Amino acid sequence: MVSAAHPYLDKEHQKIQGLFDSIAPRYDFLNHLLSLGIDVYWRRRAVEELRPRAGGRYLDACCGTGDLSFTLQEKHGPQGQISVVGSDFSLGMLRHGVKKRGKEQKRLRSFPTFLAGDTLKLPFEDATFDGVAVAFGIRNVHDLSAGLRELRRVVRPGGRVVILEFTPLRIPVVGAVFHFYLEHILPRIGNFIARSNDRAYTYLNDSIRRWPDGETLSEQMRNAGLCAIEWRTLFPWNVALHAGTRG
Repeated sequence: MVSAAHPYLDKEHQKIQGLFDSIAPRYDFLNHLLSLGIDVYWRRRAVEELRPRAGGRYLDACCGTGDLSFTLQEKHGPQGQISVVGSDFSLGMLRHGVKKRGKEQKRLRSFPTFLAGDTLKLPFEDATFDGVAVAFGIRNVHDLSAGLRELRRVVRPGGRVVILEFTPLRIPVVGAVFHFYLEHILPRIGNFIARSNDRAYTYLNDSIRRWPDGETLSEQMRNAGLCAIEWRTLFPWNVALHAGTRG
């Protein structure tokens, strides 16, 4: 029997905000556990694709607890050579990002700045950043096309927009194993450990299943005004890394 779709798939602002606020305390632990630690590799590849340069200013939109922000800051951050801003509309997630700054004091000399901001209406002037990245967050935005246009708006001409997100896995045997894990194992473990009354990790599964494939997302990025779109999948091929440039 096919289960009913998660009721939050309409991605209404307050529902998604509340969902992520509720799982924030265990979010990082579950990311590492449920991905078997591969999420660290994915974020490093995203930072490489962004191509940060000394003196630049970069945005981690939909930043959650800031894992990508810290990975990006680490690229040039020990010498304070770049500026990183992480924005998210979940205050629960941002609070945990701020707590993590204290743990990084011995390793980094400069830290990401975290602030509340809706990716559909970012609190920045046009062309503020040298590059923008989103890791596993744009899928939760109510209006994908509007969100992509907003990312383009805040990046400077010639700057890159990088999106790291799950993608449909087309390899027959590997795909069958992944879909079984995503459908039956991940939601049970995630919802139990997160103690999620909203079944947040069931929402994760359902939202991934409805997410566009790599070519479709590339076309939507072009329609948002980005050019030179490139994309590839990352091991184990259930994650896609897209990059585009503001002309």
